Amino acid sequence: MKPLHDAWTDFRDAAGEFSRPARFYLFAEFLMWTAHGIFGVLFNLYLVEAGFPEGFVGRAIAMNAVGLALAALPAGVLAERWGRRRSLVLGAALEGLGHALRASTVHAPTILAAGVVIGAGQALFQIAAAPFLTEHSTPRERTHLFSMFFASALLAGVFGSGVGGWLPSAFRALSPHLGLFAAYRAALVTGAVLAACATVPLLAMGRLVERPLAHGTAPVTREERGRLLPIALNGLLVGMGAGLVIPFMNLYFKDRFRCSSAQIGLFFSIAQMFTAAAALLGPALARRFGKLRVAVISELLSLPFLVTLGAERRLGIAAASFWLRATLMQAASPLLQTFIMEAMPPALRARASSLINLVWNLGWGVSAVMAGTVIERFGYAMPFYLTAVLYAVAATTFWLAFRNLPEAGPGMKLGEEIHPESS
Repeated sequence: MKPLHDAWTDFRDAAGEFSRPARFYLFAEFLMWTAHGIFGVLFNLYLVEAGFPEGFVGRAIAMNAVGLALAALPAGVLAERWGRRRSLVLGAALEGLGHALRASTVHAPTILAAGVVIGAGQALFQIAAAPFLTEHSTPRERTHLFSMFFASALLAGVFGSGVGGWLPSAFRALSPHLGLFAAYRAALVTGAVLAACATVPLLAMGRLVERPLAHGTAPVTREERGRLLPIALNGLLVGMGAGLVIPFMNLYFKDRFRCSSAQIGLFFSIAQMFTAAAALLGPALARRFGKLRVAVISELLSLPFLVTLGAERRLGIAAASFWLRATLMQAASPLLQTFIMEAMPPALRARASSLINLVWNLGWGVSAVMAGTVIERFGYAMPFYLTAVLYAVAATTFWLAFRNLPEAGPGMKLGEEIHPESS
């Protein structure tokens, strides 16, 4: 138990050093991801209850990805020139507005347009987040901060999913004459308000001076700009692999093992809890062995469990493999994100973040469309095998590209880094 105790002590000490802007951001993120959880549970049900066919439901969901893809690169430029906090505030406001529009109408074009607005808001919020947290942290606590960033999003999603499942019943209990559609709408409006409320802690930071990163004093070298290519390739390959299996995991358990929706929900919740715990413990390993090494090894260790999911016919082993795969693969994400932000000069951090979001969503969208055809022709096993290959290539190429790059340590300071409290 001593390693766990030491890891907890290390995290507690690092968390005590989180800057005020970082703490306020984490609160805003929790509100935002709680809203995501509510909409993830109820939005499809709301549309079907309104009388829309499944085809329209798919198009409505796809509009988020369209908005994300369209806004990804402009969001990076905006974060560089206009400021990270301003981009976060605008992103939260747009997402809250889009959710409110979708929850207040059954006019199909408005619902589709609102999805694009939500995607644009998500792009602004997600792309500005990593550079913002990098600026407002030091190497001592940064890995822990990114792990907390990742874990809090997962836990907020679990919390939001639970709240989303409970709210319609609660509204109907308060007003017995309320119909199911109206109860869904009231719950979604609640989620929209939570998303909009994410602007409050961001605005409460007070006067926060951010310099335009695009006009930083240190010029970007050709070598530093060249790092964008392996970063983009990694994001594309991981996005393609995820798109092949993640959207279909619920159908995998339903069709192969005849699981109920309650069982599937339980499997997903357990996976998120394990992943959040692993993300919080990851920095202790990263401090000893290095962020890149731990992240790459974690990704490679997840591959046998992907293959097992494709071949397994026993539910217990498949569920355990699902939890272990998710824990190992997703726990690497905050370590990789921290490594990438530290590897890039300040002037390219927002651009790297926007590029990752763009290629990941493109890879996800293309492979998700292909996955349906692959499953129809070859069954559920083939997407897992293809994903294992894509993840293996992604981890290996990323390691080869950055294995000789020194990592920032507790006593190091990044090139033009501003101390969190100085701004």
